[in-house]
Amino acid sequence: MKQFALAFLFVFSLALHAQKHIYDVELFGKKIGSTVVERIDKGNGLVEYKLSSNSSVSILFTKKTSEMTMDVIYKNGQLISSYVKNVKDDVAEVATVIWDGARYVIKRGEETLVMKQVVDFSNILLYYTEPKGRLTIFSERLGRFWNFTPLQDGVYECKLDNGVDNIYRYKNGVLVELEMSKGASVFMRLVK
Repeated sequence: MKQFALAFLFVFSLALHAQKHIYDVELFGKKIGSTVVERIDKGNGLVEYKLSSNSSVSILFTKKTSEMTMDVIYKNGQLISSYVKNVKDDVAEVATVIWDGARYVIKRGEETLVMKQVVDFSNILLYYTEPKGRLTIFSERLGRFWNFTPLQDGVYECKLDNGVDNIYRYKNGVLVELEMSKGASVFMRLVK
């Protein structure tokens, strides 16, 4: 009985420290994939965020696939490291961000950048925190800051250089829908 109680307390304490969001990825009203985002509070100011996303669709006899994994670490509210692997139609891109104590070393493919500005809010946090009052957001995948524009209460827009327009919609501070538009719109909608 004592072991059962200890096991219950351990599982219960883990549940208090981990939050998971699951999103359906949809195109033209049809589910084409899913995204799972998890926030794990490891204690002592250390928080790990994980994202796993995959989608697949056939358009005009051509199959398009997309997979992304992210592993992001924050310590006391500051980005410490991130790893992003993005695979589109079997072409992989990897980006890493590492804080060395004085600056970030950002690697994207063969490119290495250095940035001294401390990051306290990045793309992965958008799944858990509405970006009220923030005009820029750091992208772990792209290794740079992007402009963020509030459109109305709970709705924000981010336009990327590649022509993709991202619209983030929040309810009670939680991301409930992300619309990614470039010609056709792909939606990520919160399931739970």
